[in-house]
Amino acid sequence: MIKIIAELAQGFEGKPEQAKLLILAGAKAGADAVKMQLVYADELCTSNYKDFKLFETLEMSDQTWQSLAARSNELNVELHLDVFGPRSLALADSIGAQAIKIHGTDMGNIGLLKEVARSGIKEVMLGAGGGFLPEISQAIELLAEKKIVVFLGFQGYPTPNDDNQIERVRLISKIYSEHPNVTIGFADHVPPNSNLSLGLAAVALGAGAEIFEKHLTLAQTMELEDHEAALNPDQFREFVFALRNCDNA
Repeated sequence: MIKIIAELAQGFEGKPEQAKLLILAGAKAGADAVKMQLVYADELCTSNYKDFKLFETLEMSDQTWQSLAARSNELNVELHLDVFGPRSLALADSIGAQAIKIHGTDMGNIGLLKEVARSGIKEVMLGAGGGFLPEISQAIELLAEKKIVVFLGFQGYPTPNDDNQIERVRLISKIYSEHPNVTIGFADHVPPNSNLSLGLAAVALGAGAEIFEKHLTLAQTMELEDHEAALNPDQFREFVFALRNCDNA
């Protein structure tokens, strides 16, 4: 069976109630999981970087993250978290996140990958949209005891259609077909007003992807953080319905 993740990214904007509304929207729209970025500014960049202050506004207390995990459990939807360093990894582990994601920029971060391997996290998603095969293979080797999702696809503003390179789904699926712990995922970043917003993921499904990530926002007119490729909750529900029917077909 396929798995559909509502990518909430930074759309919570550091506001706990907004985060809870996004989790509710994902659950009501039929997602299997919701995913947010667990941000600590100093894990992402140095203090003199131009967006350091912006990243600081996304930081929330440990208690808030614990309450979001509890809310996800109440709604019977998994909580997945992007982590960027040891502090976010430790918190994701302690609050019982069902999965974490390692971004493509950390595919070669051996220290972080080894810490993930030692953690209690059972499922790890590797953002491999821009990854070279040796990098992907090295990460899989380091995380050999985990359930691994190799996530293809990436976000541009907008993402040129040809750059989706869905043939990579078929290629990577074939390369790791004998690996018992590896599944292939596809991150869909089609603009919400495109006629491919419900169709591109179905093409990836046909190529062998089993896990799907799609951005979700509360409303496109609100222009929340990471809204550019995000669907409204009603649109996301249509996406879930269509993709599950394609899987059944």
